[in-house]
Amino acid sequence: MTRTMRYVQLVPGEVVLMEGPPPDLGPGDARVHVLACGICGTDLHALHGMVLPRGATYPIRPGHEVAGIVEEVADGAADIAVGDLVALHPLDVCGECEACLGGNGRRCERERALGFHVPGGMAQEVVWPADRMIRVSGLPPEEAALLPDAVATAYRALVAAELPDDGALCVVGPGGVGTHVLILARTLYPAARLAAVVRSRAGAERVRALGAEPVEGLPRSGRRVREAVGAVDAVIDFSGARDAPGEGVRMLRHGGRLVLGGVRDEPLILGTTMSGIVSRELTVIGIFASSMDDLRAVGRLAADGRLSLGGSVSRTFPLDSALEAIELAAHHPSGSIVRVMLAPNGHGPA
Repeated sequence: MTRTMRYVQLVPGEVVLMEGPPPDLGPGDARVHVLACGICGTDLHALHGMVLPRGATYPIRPGHEVAGIVEEVADGAADIAVGDLVALHPLDVCGECEACLGGNGRRCERERALGFHVPGGMAQEVVWPADRMIRVSGLPPEEAALLPDAVATAYRALVAAELPDDGALCVVGPGGVGTHVLILARTLYPAARLAAVVRSRAGAERVRALGAEPVEGLPRSGRRVREAVGAVDAVIDFSGARDAPGEGVRMLRHGGRLVLGGVRDEPLILGTTMSGIVSRELTVIGIFASSMDDLRAVGRLAADGRLSLGGSVSRTFPLDSALEAIELAAHHPSGSIVRVMLAPNGHGPA
């Protein structure tokens, strides 16, 4: 009898629960029994028909924030064993292009994205290279699923910000990724002054609980941040809002860094002149996703008990309720949700 599994399939404007054969295991791969899969803003962009990663085509089988138990390993799959609880890095690299050979695998010319080029984790099983996984023993699966993207991307942004130990940081867009910038900043820079631009009372209460000063949302947040915490050393924007980069520039002190992680397919508006950037020696840098080194770093923090992620899992739904879960992730009241999870082989409380 042919074995089947259930999975989510997505095209613009439509989410469908399907049943079909599980993916084949290739050399170096591991098969994972999925326990938790986060619903990310990138999944919502795909649902709304926004640009997919290069080379990906609809329909897609989404899900790139994945944790589960290893069920099977292929020949050549090192360091991972059957029974391990693992988190999957969402990007696979070729290891052969100029970027990979130069140690910059995050810029691989032929990278594959889980949930876009390869069937993802909104499914009962997923197959992925074992060397793109880390063990996460002792963590709840829902928290482990946060590590590869929501937490590791936040970590990458914080590294790019080059925050002084006693510096000041403002996060614009403290949602699924931005919230974890604040959590990591409070963990790694306990003496830093933190602010966050929010759009609701719920958002203000949440960031205040994380040790950040909430500031009323765009526009004119640049002035309000300066009044609250002074000029900041770094701004990290995950909102993708049109006004965010310009407001971020207004928040920065001389020599500050603006780190952009939000996605918007429109011209960038910095709200200043080239002379304004040059004379103040500002740095504007973009970051996208994370590397395996980033994932390993946050995995160590979690294993050492230095990350508190329980509050980041807002709701968990069974796979049968995928449409309801995605609707909640897409249309929740501002500030009320950090991450919505699917439990493809379980029955989280809806």
